[in-house]
Formats: sequence, structure tokens, C-alpha cells
Amino acid sequence: MSSPAVPACRNCGTPAGGKFCPECGQTTALHPPTAREFLQELLEHQIALEGAVWKTLRALAVPGRLTLEFFAGRKRRYVPPLRLYLTASLIFFLVAKVALHGDHLQVRVQGQVAGDGPIAIQCDAGDRICPALAERLREHFAGMTQAQANQFLLGRVIASFPYAMFFLVPVFALLTRAAYWRRPYNYGEHLVFAFHVHTFVFLLGAVVAPLGNPMYLTIPAAIYTAVAMRTVFGGRTWALIARFIFVFISYFLLVMFSIALAFTAAALL
Repeated sequence: MSSPAVPACRNCGTPAGGKFCPECGQTTALHPPTAREFLQELLEHQIALEGAVWKTLRALAVPGRLTLEFFAGRKRRYVPPLRLYLTASLIFFLVAKVALHGDHLQVRVQGQVAGDGPIAIQCDAGDRICPALAERLREHFAGMTQAQANQFLLGRVIASFPYAMFFLVPVFALLTRAAYWRRPYNYGEHLVFAFHVHTFVFLLGAVVAPLGNPMYLTIPAAIYTAVAMRTVFGGRTWALIARFIFVFISYFLLVMFSIALAFTAAALL
């Protein structure tokens, strides 16, 4: 006597005799969805998500702990590194767009800028590059006051800089990989470390951005990075200091260069 045929999963085709497919996990029951099922799924997902978020933030608050947890294989209890980074960067740049103002910026091309009236650009005698740039800026900022131009520039930089940071984070991982080239960590693990460090910096930046002082971000970010490097990669104090100086200064210069490029592109393109 032959045994009854096992029904196939409607999603992937794998034989599935129980309540769930052993291959893809989809339920084998076929019935119209109910409002109760949607509510149950929403609550379960929200509770699980909130639990993971708070566990992740608590681990992130201690420099290096979240990275070590990830390296130890305890991944499902925390928000994945890339998703965490993207969420933090979105929060930071949204706050920055609202909180930051262009009061301390100045549109200049080797000349004077009018304070409250329309932008006026004067070039030095004998300068061959300035006239072309001045003409481009006059076209770009026609009719704007200095305050309007400053806010316009800042808004365009804030809008474009998340894309630049997405390329800079892998560079940060390369720098730490170069600094710790003898450690048994591959580039992917250094990238996880980079995502976690930048997540903390972005979340801190979202808190201190309304204060308008970059030192409130730079100094805590430097301390957090140094302690995280010590926690994750270890090493003697003097070697940590040398490695931190190499990583931090190199990356800081790259970020400043990227900001300068972003302002130039915002003004001329």
C-alpha cells in the first residue's frame, strides 16, 4: 500500500507535509488572510524589532562591544550593520537639514560678497581663472542675497553628502585594515567595525547638530573610535596611539576634502 503523496510548497515546490515548508518557511495552509493575522504579524514584528533596536543601541553605546558581538556570531539579536548605518545616516542628515544654517558660510571668489544685497563678485587684476568662475557664480546665484546663497549651498551639500559618505565608509575600513594588517580580521570584518563606528557618530551628530559646534561631535567621535579600536583589535597603548593618529587624521583629511568638493560642485554645477 503506497503512502499518500506529500503536498508541495506553493512557494518553492519543496515537499512540505507539516504546517511550514522546511525549505523556505512559508505556511502550507491555504486560506484567505484575516485582519487578526495581519494584526498579530504587525505586533510580533514590532515587538521583535523594538527589542533588537534597544539591544543594539545598548551594545553600541559601549565602544567596540557591538562589533565583538557580531564577530562572536550573535547576529540575530541585533540590527544588521548596514541597515543600522543607513538608518543612522538618514536620521543625522534629516536633523542636519533642519538644524544647520548657512550663517557662517561665505560665497567668495577672490573678491567681495555683498552682505545683505545681491551677490557681487570682484576679481583681482591679472587673474585669468577668476573671471570665468565669477561669471558662472553670477549665473548660478542670480538675484540671491548672501544669506540665501549660503543656505542654498548648505542644503545642496547636505543632500549630496550621504552618497559621498557611502563611499568613504569603505575607505575607513581600508585604513583600519592597513593599520591592523597583522590582525586575523578580513576586510569584511573591518567594514562591520566601520559601520558601527559611523553609526555611533551619526546618532551623536543628530543630537549635537542643533548646538552648531562641530567640536561637540569631533572630540567624542575621536574618543569613541580610539576606545573601539582598542576593544576590538587590542594592542599596546603606544601602538594604539600611532594607529589611531594614522586612521583618524587620514580619514579626517579625506572627509574635509570631500566636503570641499561638495561645496565646489554645489556652487558651480
